[in-house]
Amino acid sequence: MKFERERADAAPPPLAEAAPGQRAPDDLERRLDEFVRTSRAAWPTLTLDEAPFRQAVLAHLDAAPARTAEAIAALHGPDLYLATACARGDSAAIAAFERHLAPVIGAVVARFARSAEQRDELRQLLREHLFVGRARPARIADYAGRGFLENWLRVTAVRAFLNARRGDAAVPTAVDADTLAALPDRTADLELGFLKAHYRAAFRSAFAAAVASLGAGERLVLRLAMVRAMSVDQVGAVLGVHRATAARRIGRARDALLRRTRDVLAAALAIDDEELTSIIRLVDSQLDASISRLLGGSESDG
Repeated sequence: MKFERERADAAPPPLAEAAPGQRAPDDLERRLDEFVRTSRAAWPTLTLDEAPFRQAVLAHLDAAPARTAEAIAALHGPDLYLATACARGDSAAIAAFERHLAPVIGAVVARFARSAEQRDELRQLLREHLFVGRARPARIADYAGRGFLENWLRVTAVRAFLNARRGDAAVPTAVDADTLAALPDRTADLELGFLKAHYRAAFRSAFAAAVASLGAGERLVLRLAMVRAMSVDQVGAVLGVHRATAARRIGRARDALLRRTRDVLAAALAIDDEELTSIIRLVDSQLDASISRLLGGSESDG
């Protein structure tokens, strides 16, 4: 989903890399300086100073696997700048956040509320959840820049509404019947149902690409075990191997399929690890049915 923004959309240009082993010692600082400058320039109407933003970036890098120039380059600078300003209580930043992410907020609210009054209540609940810190910092401070802000917001809003409804908080009890009918009953599965609806096309494409990337042997064992529903002993007999070897081959093929699906999704959606993990939970729960659909029509691989 793309949004019109009152800011520049260009990401920081990559800096020239030194030859292996020849990187200048100040490369991290140069990248950080450029990242801060470009991120701030993307939101010229906001007044967050360089120092607190730089401190926030470094804090997020400290929580990442590596504090390197490449790690900085992977961050979504304009989104992180906006979120940091919101976390500091900047009213102009909060207004910009709600204005530019209105399509995401509206879409999630519409799944949980039917009337205008209920929608207003949900918007207020989300505003408090994101921007008002009580026992802990405001939730917007959790955004680390390692995925698009709109994707982070989508998952955060769904979880906030589900948790509030489960606790009989401000979420209206009269949730849209059509929405609930289309989703599983358990609260944990409601989130997966939302992700399934939102990312259905991306998942199908990623899963098909992952299946296509498997070797013929991997496709064969998956077809035998999941399409033809053979037991481990039967698979072993077909392959001419011990049942323990057959079980290992099935497990490795299944793991490879999940791993490659995750890689394709991560590249296509540029989402953060938390949301990607939620989607992979959905993938794993539907893996057998998806394999049957994609592999069931072809018997040519040996």
